[in-house]
Amino acid sequence: MKQLLVVASVIGLLACSPQGVAQNDSSSFKRQHLERMGFVIESVNDSVIDGVYEVITDQGLVYVTADGETLIGGRLYDITGSEPQNLSEASIREMRRSDIAKVSDEAILYPAENEKYMITVFTDPTCGYCRQLHTNLEQYHKLGISVRYLAWPRSGLQGSAYQQLKTVWCSEDQQAALDAAKNDKRLPAASCDDPVDEHFALGNKFGVRGTPAIVLPSGEMLPGLVPAERLLSMMQNGQ
Repeated sequence: MKQLLVVASVIGLLACSPQGVAQNDSSSFKRQHLERMGFVIESVNDSVIDGVYEVITDQGLVYVTADGETLIGGRLYDITGSEPQNLSEASIREMRRSDIAKVSDEAILYPAENEKYMITVFTDPTCGYCRQLHTNLEQYHKLGISVRYLAWPRSGLQGSAYQQLKTVWCSEDQQAALDAAKNDKRLPAASCDDPVDEHFALGNKFGVRGTPAIVLPSGEMLPGLVPAERLLSMMQNGQ
């Protein structure tokens, strides 16, 4: 309810603001309050509201007043048309695309022979829907959809899924290890400087709340299992 009230407040502000991008001076933005709260600031850009900045942090997108003293959660919507338009989504998608590119060499890739699209999937070997997606990889591959996996243990940085994922990413044959983990087969011991914690933090930043979470080439994120045909249709339509 609190988040809805915040979003409603933001919509009200936007409805009263002039159209176009406000010109703020981000060099004067005061960071200390956000940093004191534990946010790591990655970028500060103008928002459509005069005196409010769009701030990308390690915890996702937030809006902050120019004096750095007021944080606004939620999303901005343009409500001038027949349907509300989510103005925050473009920035969020760009953030996801950029961040995924940085960790693409850490993903476990299952490529399609005639690749047309690449999706990124946050996965957990103990998740039934993740197993179902993995079992049906051939359906995605036939449609030219390559799948690359990042780790996201649903129980957090503890428990069996977390340990399995660490072992998978440290295995000499990562594909074989992930296949085994998703079929309840015992994994040979393996340890290394794995990226599981990093992937988990990235998923949290993106807004992952469960697995599988599918990130499309556009940066849009879909929660849950999505059949191959529907997924292809969405990407063909530019989502």
